[in-house]
Amino acid sequence: MWAIKNLTIEYFLKKFSNLYPKSIDLSLDRIKILLNKLGNPEKNLPPVVHVAGTNGKGSTVSFLKNIFSNSGLKVQTYTSPHLISFNERIRLADGIIKDDFLIDVLTECNFYNQDEPISFFEITTAAAFLAFSKSEGDILVLEVGLGGRLDTTNVIEKPLLSTITPVSLDHTEFLGKTLEQIAHEKGGIIKNNSSVIIGPQNKTVMKILNEIAYQKGNNTFLHGRDWDFTINDDGSFFLNYLGSSISLPKPNLVGLHQISNAAQAAACALSQKEFKITNEDLATGIKEVNWPGRLQKLYLNFPDEKIINLEVWVDGAHNSNAALNLSKSIKLINKDSENYTVLILGMLNNKDYASYLKHFEKIIDYLICIPVPNCKTSQDPEKLKVFAEQELAIPTETSINFIKALQKTISKMPAKKTTIIISGSLYLVGEILKIADYKFK
Repeated sequence: MWAIKNLTIEYFLKKFSNLYPKSIDLSLDRIKILLNKLGNPEKNLPPVVHVAGTNGKGSTVSFLKNIFSNSGLKVQTYTSPHLISFNERIRLADGIIKDDFLIDVLTECNFYNQDEPISFFEITTAAAFLAFSKSEGDILVLEVGLGGRLDTTNVIEKPLLSTITPVSLDHTEFLGKTLEQIAHEKGGIIKNNSSVIIGPQNKTVMKILNEIAYQKGNNTFLHGRDWDFTINDDGSFFLNYLGSSISLPKPNLVGLHQISNAAQAAACALSQKEFKITNEDLATGIKEVNWPGRLQKLYLNFPDEKIINLEVWVDGAHNSNAALNLSKSIKLINKDSENYTVLILGMLNNKDYASYLKHFEKIIDYLICIPVPNCKTSQDPEKLKVFAEQELAIPTETSINFIKALQKTISKMPAKKTTIIISGSLYLVGEILKIADYKFK
């Protein structure tokens, strides 16, 4: 009905990017007006698990998707940003949304919006809700875009449950300059008389979130009180949930922080009472999860066959807390040998590069700073270089792109094993996965 010949996904995405050219203005007014014109698809969704937090949201969504799928449920998910294709954001029960269907819902949103000012995230989230409402699904795992209280996704009135992953400083220009302010924004997804699972938090943040949940009459599951986890030497772990201990395997995602994300997802799955989830569902979901761009090993075809001692990893860490987790993961990757470690870094200019880089002061041997490709808000690599050399004494140089940085690393490789980590921005990771010709499922 809505498809118009020769209109493409790219056409709509470019148009929507220009409808509201101001800086981000958090509000629910515009999205509510459009959703009302669309017939309120957000009220015709399957039960929703709403996921907020600073770090680990996407990984937690991925664990939940896999756990619920292994229990036989038809799972829908909404995440952002995408790495390669916008379609990645909207996953239906049978996989990533197909181009024709995506064009159909984008066209419908465009028709009803009538070129009124609206942000890119608002109108594309409306399109996602429309797609979910028109598709078969048993459960929707919905990731918050930015913050919580005034995030576009927060039009969901009665979620099955909400969960908040670790909260730290990020997007301070929108959410507040202090952890306390940011915690109040994140806690805004907690609804009246619902259930909320709160992940590992700073004591102050935990107190704020617990108070919000109490005031709203929630059934609250706090990390450290109602659930926790104990890690074994082999990376498997025990989930301690309401007095019971469940043995679970090492997650397929690399890093100790992913065990925390897996445990929180498992606690969420057990806390909802709509669907029966077995321990086997939890174990299989955690063991077989896949979430690209999060400490993902790349298998590149190097022209020089002599390069057998080189490992290349990408990770979307872009704030201080994520950098801390990444630095710990690098230690795990290198634990069996004295690797020569290179960080190729590209960041956006609104990120705190100083607190980010400090976590790598004694972790890496060399740093190469590059611009984030195709990004007008990329941080100047020279600025990163000056800070790393003068403040942290990390040997550093700049390069014009990832390929040149990789070539520089290879030309200077010592005889011992070398680990290259590429990080600083999910946008950078997405561009690299394009080069690596990664195929999403």
